[in-house]
Amino acid sequence: MNGTFLLARRHLWHHRWRSAVLVACLTLTLLLPIGLRFFAAGFETRLTARANSTPLIVGAAGSEFDLALHALYFRGQPSRETSISEANRISDGGLAQAIPMLVRFKAEGSPVVGTTEDYLTFRKLSVATGHPWSRLGDCLIGSNVAAMLDLEPGDGLMTEPEDVFDLEGSLPLRMRVSGVLTESSSPDDNAVFVDMETAWIIAGIGHGHASSKKQSDSDRTPDGGDLSEADSPLHDSSLVEYTEITAENANSFHFHGDRNSFPLTAILAIPHDQESETLLMGRYLTDDDPAQIIRPVEIIDELLEIVIRIRQFFEATFIAMTGVTAALLGLFIVLSVQLRQQEFATMFRIGCGRFVILRLVGSELLILFAVSGFVTALVLVVLAMTMPNFSSPL
Repeated sequence: MNGTFLLARRHLWHHRWRSAVLVACLTLTLLLPIGLRFFAAGFETRLTARANSTPLIVGAAGSEFDLALHALYFRGQPSRETSISEANRISDGGLAQAIPMLVRFKAEGSPVVGTTEDYLTFRKLSVATGHPWSRLGDCLIGSNVAAMLDLEPGDGLMTEPEDVFDLEGSLPLRMRVSGVLTESSSPDDNAVFVDMETAWIIAGIGHGHASSKKQSDSDRTPDGGDLSEADSPLHDSSLVEYTEITAENANSFHFHGDRNSFPLTAILAIPHDQESETLLMGRYLTDDDPAQIIRPVEIIDELLEIVIRIRQFFEATFIAMTGVTAALLGLFIVLSVQLRQQEFATMFRIGCGRFVILRLVGSELLILFAVSGFVTALVLVVLAMTMPNFSSPL
């Protein structure tokens, strides 16, 4: 048997380019269906785990899919916003804990999530380095954000303007990174978290009477000296690049308008028990209610049905491709045997039987499949190591 394998290895190595083509075909045939199922399974597991851990979501009436994806994964925007009064309505009802969320802005491409410390507790997020929010303008960043932007506690992080063409809109806010969250292998790793008041300042609802970064040399007197704070044009938006909250000006920031009308994009509702959940959902059954309540696990299950159908389509395609590869491999064996008639005749003359020739061809096929399986496993491991978020939801 060892001699047969030796001959098979030598023959495949002698025709190494032909062998490499066969290995590549077999590897692709194995890699695509196995890889799809492997990563799809990870995607579905993480997707449903996030939804299963979130009992209810409340938001403005509209698309349930948009609301679920927004509240769970910080993707997209609901068609309308709700307000803090809706969160108060849930809390005051005594049936559930309300965790407000405002996710409208981004900082260096990462979503800025305005919420409360209850969200961090609910998602079991802890601070790895630094400390939680201690003043307006502080932010906690996910582990992936910290690694991607090379940030650590004490660094600054700038929000992006909601509309670059809105010249009268609120200025970007330069936030202070107060801490980095522990890795959670969830969308929270890719987000920036601020308290609700900071989020409303970013939205332009709150402002202070001390400015930040000057953009113009007109801030200096003709002799080069600085203007006094009383004489400085602090509120002229043409002279500033961004807003920054510091220890000196934090107390000057305040809000205008009815606080109950301040915007939210979603509310996580955590019922106290099953009966409270049923009663809370019953309060949103009227058609004229401006808000809606959803069970995210039901929405995600509907979404997964679509994903599963797409996966089944690809799997059917892979089955057809496997059949084509098998036919090509069979043709290769037949042609190979015909081309090697002289070689086999020589083996007959030196005393080798038909069983030896069958073992030789079988050994070659076994080696080809073994190499293809090894390459397939290696590619999957490399993908899993170099692309840890490949199978993460959204």
